[in-house]
Amino acid sequence: MKRTFLLFVVIFTLGCNKDNDNQNPNVIPYQEGLTTNYITINNITRKYLVYRPTGMTAVNAVVTVLHGGGGTGLGVSNLGEHPLSVFRTLADIDKFLVVYPEGSPDNLGNPGWNDCRSDDISGSQGDDITFLKQLNAKLMAELNINSSKMYLTGGSNGALMTFSYAFQFPETIKAIAVGSGNLPEFPESGICTNGSTLPIPILLTHGTSDPAMPANGGCVANVGGNCNRGKVISQSATLSYWLQRNGLQNVTPTTSTFDLNTSDAGNVEKRIYNGANPLVYYILNNAGHQAPSKTVFSNSSPAQGVQNRDIEFAEEVWSFFKSLP
Repeated sequence: MKRTFLLFVVIFTLGCNKDNDNQNPNVIPYQEGLTTNYITINNITRKYLVYRPTGMTAVNAVVTVLHGGGGTGLGVSNLGEHPLSVFRTLADIDKFLVVYPEGSPDNLGNPGWNDCRSDDISGSQGDDITFLKQLNAKLMAELNINSSKMYLTGGSNGALMTFSYAFQFPETIKAIAVGSGNLPEFPESGICTNGSTLPIPILLTHGTSDPAMPANGGCVANVGGNCNRGKVISQSATLSYWLQRNGLQNVTPTTSTFDLNTSDAGNVEKRIYNGANPLVYYILNNAGHQAPSKTVFSNSSPAQGVQNRDIEFAEEVWSFFKSLP
């Protein structure tokens, strides 16, 4: 009888282990390194890159990074070529997953994002919001995690797309971070105008001399003078919106100023608005449109301005994300 009972226990245990293997939360369906992946949305195949650091066995966080207009997921993920690639270096240290989706083509065939600007007549017209929502859901399902481990960030057109996502599906992510992005002056009707007011932790960076995303509002990337990229509100009005949405309009921020690289455009003022849904705001004095970076240099130009080199955008974003309870 005793031998029969022990045999039953062994068989039962092995059977349970087999079932658990099929539901093992540590099984990550992406190879180590940078891989190209695809998802089909409404019969259209969309591309996204995933970076899984070596030695990562459990998913602590997923940071989805949106490139700017005219960029690509591969372009901003190449180490040393773009400040947004620094997320990969940080992932190597803290073992989180980085996802680089690719936007839909604009009128010149370059990848971008169809955000909430109703007057962006030359931008992308694809169903990017459905793509990002279904990609976010796919990642949570296959990684066996919930929205508390999902983060979204982007720069320029990717910043406005991050705003757009936060208007429509904020409950599916933990926090957002944007660089060089103001809210649209003329948002599309419907959910872009009357979308969610759910508070969400946010980090923002703005260059005060950004010619592509003007500090005082106006035409976006208005190189040709036709304002065909639409208009945005000012940096201060964008900040006010998020302070009100997060219930921080009466909070006095903790402020610090630093200037680590005296050869760049100017110093940085950092404001921290503490609360249940905190806001961190970086004013990059005299800086332009490029993502700030201490390690990846971006050339100055009339269309882009001068890069700030006092902070590393990816470092500040990840530090903010992982500090949240």
